Amino acid sequence: MTETIRSAPPAARVAVNSRLDSLTGMRFFAAVPVVLIHVGGQFARARWLSTVDGLGYLGVSFFFVISGFVLTWSCGRQPARRFWWLRLARVWPSQFLVALFAMAVLAAQERIPGLFGKAADLLLLQAWWPNQQVYYGGNGVSWSLSDEMFFYLLFPLAVIPVRRMGRRGLLVTAVATLAVMAAAPLVATAIGVSATTYGWLFFVFPPYRFAEFLLGMLLARAVVLGLRAPGWAGPGALIGLVAMVCGMTVYTMHSAAGIQRPFATLLVLPFVAVLLLAGATQDLRSRRWWLNSWPLLRLGEWSFALYLVHKPVFLLTSRWHWWDNSGGMSALASFIAYLALAIGVAAAVHYLVEKPIERRLRRLRPPSRKDTEYVDRDRGGADARVGRSLIPDTRWHRRSGDRSAA
Repeated sequence: MTETIRSAPPAARVAVNSRLDSLTGMRFFAAVPVVLIHVGGQFARARWLSTVDGLGYLGVSFFFVISGFVLTWSCGRQPARRFWWLRLARVWPSQFLVALFAMAVLAAQERIPGLFGKAADLLLLQAWWPNQQVYYGGNGVSWSLSDEMFFYLLFPLAVIPVRRMGRRGLLVTAVATLAVMAAAPLVATAIGVSATTYGWLFFVFPPYRFAEFLLGMLLARAVVLGLRAPGWAGPGALIGLVAMVCGMTVYTMHSAAGIQRPFATLLVLPFVAVLLLAGATQDLRSRRWWLNSWPLLRLGEWSFALYLVHKPVFLLTSRWHWWDNSGGMSALASFIAYLALAIGVAAAVHYLVEKPIERRLRRLRPPSRKDTEYVDRDRGGADARVGRSLIPDTRWHRRSGDRSAA
């Protein structure tokens, strides 16, 4: 690790008004694997393609790590109640509307829970119940937003010790977190936890998935303390990530069960961390590259909406037999057309639903005098104010158009 990543001298530490656009671009590439796992198999005929699609759940881990990094990086000091309100305004409205659509229009195609499950889905509490009919109910992808709401609940408390850690503390905490992530599934297997409960505990259960969010927080703090990546670290991590996915694909095709989800996640997390570090390093050095280009910024901004709408769009249009799933080049062209449509719908939801409702919800609770003493650099918001950062050693200044919201 020390050969791949080096620490910058104190003089090179964080620029006070740095914006990490590359992380916004990466969000799109975290969303695409999730699209593949849900609909890719409807287009792919080759077994190896279906196996690769099946690893798309790794994109959720990417989202969780990015979310922890960005919130630790960007959120300034503010009362916890305001932080929670801003995150609720950011995440809940679009999820609520898409879930209602899925329950009302796609009931014959989606897994629709009973009254209790519907309420849990709409309130983003479904991940706490070990019942697939509940946590995968409605718009099934929203279980991860239930996890995110738990992360947001803990964040004001968790960020306090993280922002006080030095390099040694960060390293010890990261190693301990990874050790717990590896040990917990082994213990569950040893005591005979059922396959259904095992899947819920180590894929859906919010406290377990919080570990990935925490790793993102630790990485952000390390960047503040001067951790940087050399220029070749990003391409190297990308090549390593592709190689790891290919290796897991081959192994899965030639084994009875494949690699269990928590361990597959552990295998790719080091590459994800280096990619994020490489992107942050490029941005802090004000270097332009493809991940912080205008097209990737737009796609990254639409990624949350894409995450929400990609499955409903496919299920709805499948009723009308729009897509060719015969395999080959025609199926590939059909998938590209579907993805373009899903991105277009996501962009419309972002501009016409997500952002307008978020702005209105923010205004429902005007900030108090205490609130306005602190920075709110939520990348999706328009009311950033001058103040002090949650992260020591920096002072943040108002910038319009911040884009790296989790």
